[in-house]
Amino acid sequence: MTTYVHLLGSAALLMLVFAGLELLLPGEPQPLSGRVFNFVYYPCVLGWLLLLQVLLAPVYTRFLTLAGGGLLPRLVAPQTGFVGQVIFAVAFAIVWDVWQYWVHRWQHASGVLWHTHKLHHDDHAVNSSSQTRQHLLNYLLLNVLYLPVVAIFGSLSPHAVAAFVMFRLWGFFIHANVRVGLGPLAPIITSPQWHRIHHSRRPEHADKNFATFFPVIDKIFGTYYRPSPDEFPPTGLISGDSEPVLRGATFGPFVALFQALTSSAGRSLALNEEHQPDTALNQ
Repeated sequence: MTTYVHLLGSAALLMLVFAGLELLLPGEPQPLSGRVFNFVYYPCVLGWLLLLQVLLAPVYTRFLTLAGGGLLPRLVAPQTGFVGQVIFAVAFAIVWDVWQYWVHRWQHASGVLWHTHKLHHDDHAVNSSSQTRQHLLNYLLLNVLYLPVVAIFGSLSPHAVAAFVMFRLWGFFIHANVRVGLGPLAPIITSPQWHRIHHSRRPEHADKNFATFFPVIDKIFGTYYRPSPDEFPPTGLISGDSEPVLRGATFGPFVALFQALTSSAGRSLALNEEHQPDTALNQ
């Protein structure tokens, strides 16, 4: 419970700080309702995240045992000096970002997995609080698919300060409703303007800018889009489709997943029947 309260308190503080920043440097006028929903919804998300950690801890422990404790711990000793910790944090961020890039891209490409991620994009007023607007299924998927990172780093993790910047602060920053593009650093480090392209509902921005930290990953894999200095598009689903936010945050993705899976199963069955030999001709 103490961990939950501390994490919730830090998230609430970050929301308030970035909300103030967005008032001082507004990108686009936005209704208050979306921000309020994200604020109220996040305690449920945080509780689910902590529960997942408890449920999956035995799985990770067993996996680590089978993986010999992870690749990196067998090659290098834990870093304690400042320089060593900085190098390790950067290395961790790069590997983590490549991993999340492909999971994230898979969610966009798969008609089934898209429903675990759709809620995050179904926000027509993207702002710093949109960082918390993730369906519970999204976190279940990410935690289940996290094993490759565990195989590399084992139980090693960045220093608490670096971890806070990467996994608490940065998400609020890149979703902020501010016209900040970082100029010549745009190809090197992500920014609110750069990430806004990913949330744009304009067709030319579809499936662009998946990285969380390093745009060079998008450059390497062909999904990079550098916005012009005044480019600050409207956000939301490109299809224009939407659903009531409470439905999208609760049972909506489960219904959509069930429909997608049954539809896929139906198509597979039809395809198999189409390729079955006609037994009547063989009698």
